[in-house]
Amino acid sequence: MGDLLSRIEITKLAHELNAPEADLAFLTASSQAEIRDLRHLAQTALFARNEDRIKLLAALSRVLPVPMTAKIAEHALGPMLSARVAGALDPREATRLAGHLTSAFLAKLAPSLDPSRVAPIVRGLDDKLVVEVGRLLLRQHEHLTLSRFVAVVDVGVAMGVVAEATGADLLQVAIYCDEPAALDAIAQRLPDQMLADVIAAASDADAYDAAVSLLASLSQDVCGRIVGQIGVVPDDAREELIAAVAHHDVWPSVLPALHHVDQDVLKALVNVEATTDADLIDRVVEHSRALDLAPVLVRLVLAFDDEHLQALRNSKALRSAELQEWLIANAGVGTRLIVPVLEALDLR
Repeated sequence: MGDLLSRIEITKLAHELNAPEADLAFLTASSQAEIRDLRHLAQTALFARNEDRIKLLAALSRVLPVPMTAKIAEHALGPMLSARVAGALDPREATRLAGHLTSAFLAKLAPSLDPSRVAPIVRGLDDKLVVEVGRLLLRQHEHLTLSRFVAVVDVGVAMGVVAEATGADLLQVAIYCDEPAALDAIAQRLPDQMLADVIAAASDADAYDAAVSLLASLSQDVCGRIVGQIGVVPDDAREELIAAVAHHDVWPSVLPALHHVDQDVLKALVNVEATTDADLIDRVVEHSRALDLAPVLVRLVLAFDDEHLQALRNSKALRSAELQEWLIANAGVGTRLIVPVLEALDLR
């Protein structure tokens, strides 16, 4: 997972520096936290580079009529410099100025804005204007820009923007979002069909690693709802998804979410080639024990078809007497169900 998260951070840094992503490939060996810290330093440095001039422009804007300042911003300063000036303005002044700018210009300006500097301005804008600008950014495929403002706008405003989003749009915005809690608040309000569209988009794009990173960042409730839509993708896509979960070892995020997944969906999810691997089975068993998820482990075993039940015979973890006693004591079902299964598989 570390490599994937580092690559995502490199994409964000390239956007910040307006540089080709390939030029920053040497940072792949760095951790996600190190690249994120570098990105924040770059944001500060870019603003500080012309800070005196930017503050002077901001001061001049206070003595000019707001409509005139808006025209100067659109036709003389341009979106990048206007974005820097916005960060130096008083939020109330900037909000009044933004009200005189076209939504098209605000959409051009948004990629150069630093959300941490302009959050009070964005929150002071009319909700309809913010939604309009957000939808323009969606149509322009400015997913990374949108992701930076997920935590800035009200959830209701965000829902107005995503109402026109495709599953592919939602997947891209979610991948680049820095604030999992804010993303989760939006995902909580998405209908199941939109979550299914996200899963389908990940399948269509072979973006299984990205889908797994998304699952790992969300709450158990939302993660469970997303996994519950797994029926929309073909068998080979489920195979790739499980392989990605195993490769990045994000079982601690996925297993708790399986507790409330429909049993038919669970069967479709777990009966793939990848789950016949004894090492994968042992990792699932070990994580279930560490997380005290005996009922989930039982549900997984009951979801297995005959081929996968036979694969359990090779599990070293399930042969542990301590593990079996924990399972029997905590599974929430009688030993009449668990013990015969273990005995039939020659595990007990």
